[in-house]
Amino acid sequence: MFKIEIDKNKCTGEGTCRTSCPKGPKVFEIKEIDGRKTCVIADDSYCLGCTTCIARCPKQAIRRVESR
Repeated sequence: MFKIEIDKNKCTGEGTCRTSCPKGPKVFEIKEIDGRKTCVIADDSYCLGCTTCIARCPKQAIRRVESR
């Protein structure tokens, strides 16, 4: 099993992860942090593990992390 992680330094908050994910609005939120937009994980329990968000992120800001 794995989880997804967003690199806040690479993410521009454009929301491709949210729109391409089958459960997008449940998994991802777009927030303003330190004056810039970024995507954050809202609730990873909805993640299907399809990795579509990873493949579609134009900034390569999402990666999978093995969970325990």
